Amino acid sequence: MYVLGKSTERLMFAECAVATVGDMTFQSASDAFLSALLTRDFGRFAECLAPAAQARMLLPRGPEVRSGPEEIARRFEGWFARTSDFVVLDSHLVQVGPRNRLSWRFRLSRDGLSHEVIEQVAFVSVGPEGISEIDLLCSGFHQEADAVASCPVDAATSHSPR
Repeated sequence: MYVLGKSTERLMFAECAVATVGDMTFQSASDAFLSALLTRDFGRFAECLAPAAQARMLLPRGPEVRSGPEEIARRFEGWFARTSDFVVLDSHLVQVGPRNRLSWRFRLSRDGLSHEVIEQVAFVSVGPEGISEIDLLCSGFHQEADAVASCPVDAATSHSPR
């Protein structure tokens, strides 16, 4: 399991995780993808994706499918490229069976005035040409005052089935 820290470790990771797409390994493709997203380098982001990559995304307004590196990268770029006050609050990379689970939480401003928080979780499949599948769940953009950064669950108040 690899978990990015909340300090300068993230900056060092972002600089070190540049990977060559040819013969990209399972872990390096996911590392490079997350690093490119955290630094908003959408050219490098697209390079992490296989030519026939598919992204299935469950967004607040409904499901969306994007195909190919350029189309997928443009979608992420539309969300994050033009923002200001962009801060990475949290990010993780964990292997789950044959896939990787990536998650990230950002604080940003889309209008230059108010701050919003967004969190996304993606399960990715990696092939010899890079990331071939992305299954993403998005929280949507929420005003920072309304967002809950973390909510510990007390076993006594848990709603899990018995």
